[in-house]
Amino acid sequence: MTAVYIIIGLILLTCALICYIFIKQTIVKKKREKARLFNALEKRSKELLQMLNAFPPHFLPKDLSLFLHRCIVDVFEQLSKLEPDRPEFLDQFTLYTTAMENIVRQPANANEVRLQTTSQINEIRQYLNYLGRFLQKWLQRGNLSEKQYSSYKNSLKNLAAKLMVDNYMLSARKSIEIKKHKLAAHYFTLAKDMITKEGLASSQKDNLSYIDEELARLEELMREEEEAAGIAKAELKPNDDDNDEWSEFEESDEWKKKNVYD
Repeated sequence: MTAVYIIIGLILLTCALICYIFIKQTIVKKKREKARLFNALEKRSKELLQMLNAFPPHFLPKDLSLFLHRCIVDVFEQLSKLEPDRPEFLDQFTLYTTAMENIVRQPANANEVRLQTTSQINEIRQYLNYLGRFLQKWLQRGNLSEKQYSSYKNSLKNLAAKLMVDNYMLSARKSIEIKKHKLAAHYFTLAKDMITKEGLASSQKDNLSYIDEELARLEELMREEEEAAGIAKAELKPNDDDNDEWSEFEESDEWKKKNVYD
């Protein structure tokens, strides 16, 4: 009888030990998963805030600005639930929720923001690519419908085209500064073609007027330069009279005779 109790006790002890190991492993696994999720969310929050601060005020259209704030609110909501003892996450969640509500009440951006440096254009282009990746992730997670995704993607495409226009116009102005008028006209033409090709004429009326004025001015400058170059070339060309005299001299044999006598 005693042996039976011992066996039962060993079985129970073994089961308890197995349960303990299983529970401990589960706890360790959950802690690791929580730490992994926390690190991923914290990294994402930094990327999103860096992106938000990189865009100039009113650069993003209203729909993309709302989407970016939604991403920020979502990540801080998850962080505040994951780490309820850290009030800074809840504070950030409240702050950007309020900012998002303010954007909803504001009218759509009417003024175009023109970037002034090549480095800024390249930086903004990079962050637009990041924003496009967030759009794809939200679509994959089911947080966006295909219609919403298509609308956001079209807004991103228009912004990318505007960046190209800004880049061409910046290159054109730099070419004017170094007196390369033909190159400047080339860049202005590329900018105009981009506006027309991407259907941005309605929102780029000021740029189109400016480009047309600059192209007309550059064409006049290039015409004057060509005329000046033609005059300079003509002044360097020998006179016809001088050519006739030289031809007569070459055809005459007197100079040969003179050399023989000498």
